[in-house]
Amino acid sequence: MATLLVADDDHLMRWSLHRYLSHDGHVVHCVGSGDAAVDAAKSEEYQVVITDFALPGCNGFRVLRSIKARIPQTHVIVITSHASSQMERFARNIGAFDFFEKPLRFARLRRAVERAIVTPERRKGPRGCCGGCEWQMPCDIEWSPEKALRKS
Repeated sequence: MATLLVADDDHLMRWSLHRYLSHDGHVVHCVGSGDAAVDAAKSEEYQVVITDFALPGCNGFRVLRSIKARIPQTHVIVITSHASSQMERFARNIGAFDFFEKPLRFARLRRAVERAIVTPERRKGPRGCCGGCEWQMPCDIEWSPEKALRKS
């Protein structure tokens, strides 16, 4: 499995994500601020980082930029309670692997984490798809971890 970092200032959300993702066999580290997330990413290499947008210290976009600048192959998933299409577009443009609005559907987040683990950094398409489209208009080609591994 993978080593994941969860950054959220809500203790219940951190606890829930830790419990849910650990159940899948992942090693999950949790922090409560953007600054703590950036510090954690300096001392350990994570395959996936899940960060809330609204964090004390630096916000989720700064966490995303910092992590992608330091370790580009790390996939970052942004979650927020105040989503907009402009916010999602900006997050994706600066390197977000996926973007979710709270309240989270944990099953969708689980699938995103699974895709992130097997998806190489060079992917172009939205949410780990074939790469033949732009994120705003996802293609109809069904994506699966098995197909991604065969393409790599």
